[in-house]
Amino acid sequence: MILLSLILMLFLTIPADAETARVLSGEHADFTRLVVQLPAQAGWRVGRTPLGYAFATENRKQPDYDLAHVWDRIPRKRLQALRADPETGILEMTLACECHLFPFEYQPGVIVLDIRSGPPPEGSVFEAPFSDFAFLRDVKPGSDPGAPVTFDWLDARNGGAAGAHRYAGLTFAREKTLLEPLRAELLEQISRGAAAGVVDMRLSGTPAGAMVSEGDPDLARIRLGEMPGLDVLDPNAPRTNMQPDGSPCLADADLAIGNWGAGRAALDLLAEARTGLFGEFDAVRPEAVLNSVRLHLYLGFGAEARQYATLATGLGDELRLLVSITRLVDGDPDPEAPFAPMLACDGAAAFWAALAHDRLPAGSMVNIDAVVRTFLGLPPHLRSLFGPRLALLLIDLDAEAARRIRNAMERTPHVPAQAVSLLDARMELQADHPERARFHAEAALSDPRHEVDALVALVEAHFLELRPIPGSVVERVQSLQGQTGNNSSLARAVALSFALSGRFDEAFAIAEPGAMTADIWRVLAAIGDDDDLLVHAVRPAPLPSVKADVALSVAKRLQVLGFPDAALVWLGPIGPDAPTEYRLVAAAAELARGDAGRALQHLATLEGQTAGDLRAAAQTRLGFLDAARTSLQKAGRSGDAQRLSLWAEDWNAVAAAATEPWSAAAAMAQAAIPEGGPLARGAALLNSSSATRAALTALLGAVPPPSP
Repeated sequence: MILLSLILMLFLTIPADAETARVLSGEHADFTRLVVQLPAQAGWRVGRTPLGYAFATENRKQPDYDLAHVWDRIPRKRLQALRADPETGILEMTLACECHLFPFEYQPGVIVLDIRSGPPPEGSVFEAPFSDFAFLRDVKPGSDPGAPVTFDWLDARNGGAAGAHRYAGLTFAREKTLLEPLRAELLEQISRGAAAGVVDMRLSGTPAGAMVSEGDPDLARIRLGEMPGLDVLDPNAPRTNMQPDGSPCLADADLAIGNWGAGRAALDLLAEARTGLFGEFDAVRPEAVLNSVRLHLYLGFGAEARQYATLATGLGDELRLLVSITRLVDGDPDPEAPFAPMLACDGAAAFWAALAHDRLPAGSMVNIDAVVRTFLGLPPHLRSLFGPRLALLLIDLDAEAARRIRNAMERTPHVPAQAVSLLDARMELQADHPERARFHAEAALSDPRHEVDALVALVEAHFLELRPIPGSVVERVQSLQGQTGNNSSLARAVALSFALSGRFDEAFAIAEPGAMTADIWRVLAAIGDDDDLLVHAVRPAPLPSVKADVALSVAKRLQVLGFPDAALVWLGPIGPDAPTEYRLVAAAAELARGDAGRALQHLATLEGQTAGDLRAAAQTRLGFLDAARTSLQKAGRSGDAQRLSLWAEDWNAVAAAATEPWSAAAAMAQAAIPEGGPLARGAALLNSSSATRAALTALLGAVPPPSP
């Protein structure tokens, strides 16, 4: 806000041409801003167009818009094109996203046009269609054509002539009943501002206690949009300066952990933290306890700080917040979670609120800028402590913010390269890049301090790739589990490493029911050998709960291995609307079981070579040889179709389509008995017998002998 104000002040000091309106720009995280600096104060109008929005002043002659430097500071992420119409002079904006325009008058003659992401607020007047100067046709006769069309709020308030007054294409009724809701809303908002200390209820230019006339136009001024010291917010968006219950966010001074021991040696801080805790008669000194807790937190000692906090009582919310920070420093869950509702705060409270969550909510509920800003202000040892956790929390929400934290850690003195490699491995895992994650995890293994986390990341990378893991890694993971005790991530890594090394009996024995067991089934279906698959997949009781693609993979392998009944169990009920791949596997299994009719039901409406082959096999088994030949020909298997012609003894088809020696044999098979006397028929049969013998010899020579 301060930076924007400075930029606007700089722009306002630049003299403008008499008839030229400069258009300046700036890019922000949530919106793209255009600033129109009009040559003179004028009314203005904004409305919807088919491609975006249009802006125009209420003068008949539009200014010349200077667009020379608009694209110097903004990309085309939200605003795709900006031009002044050559005929009308209207400023036309073409949007490149699902955005809406929020305009306001920063000061007379300076109009701000914010292009914000997402749909417009309900009932926004700026969504009305822009109708090419329709408002200029409503100028009263005899009025100055060049003067701006204005709306007299005072006249409407005092109940002027009945009817309606058109302003910028909108109709304002003057009946008192319609003004009451506006008056009530203004009073409510002004009261809120007075309670917050940002509105002075004393009338402008009027001494306190002085009597004034209600009709005085200088009583007050209403401004739409941003003013110095105030933020204009979408009423539907979360407030960044307060908690959801309306209470103010905690001040940064109360949460500035980086200032609690800055510039002092660790030994000096520990010495101070352990002195002065007790006063006269061994009474605990509350301020000394609070100071000791803060110093231990600055050093990153959460558990120790929490022990010192138990010495004091009656300190209320201040000590409660510090105790919560002690848990967040150690990465432990906080049952009270006082920071949890402060994600939208604009300060250090948002940073601690982010650390209090296992997963950050999507949308605009998290003030990511405040979280990253607070992190970058921490001393090096605390950046090293919080960086990995914070980067992993942000990676799904804002990958660029997570990358900034990772880069800050890399630049932080005394942060080992292995710590950055481990963070890279975790980020690549969440980004579904297992090969790169495996590379970074192997690099992080060289530091014993990160061995556990690096091995967990390495096993997860192998799992995502479905890549076998060496036995040495399995032994290393097992040994660490015995040293660290109950660690859920390491327990999962042990079970997965067993599966990835082919030790499925041990993997299933230690796997917890649910997601871990389902992941072992995924490994077994993809890279397990046939023996392991048959041992665990044939007649499982009960059928394990796995994802559909895993069940399909298991069914495919069981069907190929000759266990069609078990394959059908894994497939489950298959209806006519089931996916093609499921129906093909079910048809093959039914055909293997001998139920050709059910196989044809599964293949109904399916096309392609695999479906054609299965359909022909089922039709052949049912004796429908002609239909089987048609199915094979559609599947592109003409050779197999000819073979079915032999089975059907269709010698005409064999003679016409087959090559030698089959065509010659087929021709002889369909030869008619010659006519004539006995001697002539005998001679013909003798010749036919010789030809038949030659054809049979050729056929036997064409068929390869069976292998020994």
